Amino acid sequence: MKALALGMFVLMSAGSVAAGADDALAPFVAEYDVRYGRMGVGTSRTELSRAGSRWVMQSTTNATGIARLIASGTLKQRSEFDLLADGPQPASYLFDDGTDDTDHDVKFTFDWQAGRVRGTAEDRAVDIATVPGLQDPACMQALVLARLRAGQEPGTVAMVEKDKVKYYRYTLLRRETLKTAIGDVETVVYRAARDGSDRETLTWYAPKLGFAAVQAQQLTAGKRGFQTYIRRLQPGN
Repeated sequence: MKALALGMFVLMSAGSVAAGADDALAPFVAEYDVRYGRMGVGTSRTELSRAGSRWVMQSTTNATGIARLIASGTLKQRSEFDLLADGPQPASYLFDDGTDDTDHDVKFTFDWQAGRVRGTAEDRAVDIATVPGLQDPACMQALVLARLRAGQEPGTVAMVEKDKVKYYRYTLLRRETLKTAIGDVETVVYRAARDGSDRETLTWYAPKLGFAAVQAQQLTAGKRGFQTYIRRLQPGN
């Protein structure tokens, strides 16, 4: 469960590289340092790319030090989605915790015609109804990027998490200039959280970099947990 939480948080750090003003999304590769408190606990790589008529959002997280106690292997996530007029629509999602066991893995297929999400989550069968705008953890970040690039607020996003649909509300907190590994960057800071939950994620998006996420921070009851810091950002294919 903790490995899945780490993988989902890292995807909150997904970014985008500036492109034409009319582009809903642009392929990119972003690399981050991952910390827990003040300790470096790994690195992550997130990539948005095209695969034929579909898009792919995928991330790889390599844990080091204390993080290997909760993530013994290389965490991998992958979402394939279609880019529709009203935003990304997921087709499939995979989470692999990097071990030979499957008791933490997640695999979904979205059947929009039938209105169902089917698959497995932590070795348990999943078959739940879709709701309008439903996302998986990876595709949700593509949706947030597409909305920000279009000059829209992310708003509230429905996401399938294991065998439930949960709703995350994005709220603009402030504007802030950060010193990062890629230079000083002007950002807008958004909070993502579920109503009634004590867990929240703060993400610093850079408008001049196509709303790339240059920093993210997880908080639980106000206590800082995992954080990501940009180390490299470049256009993708």
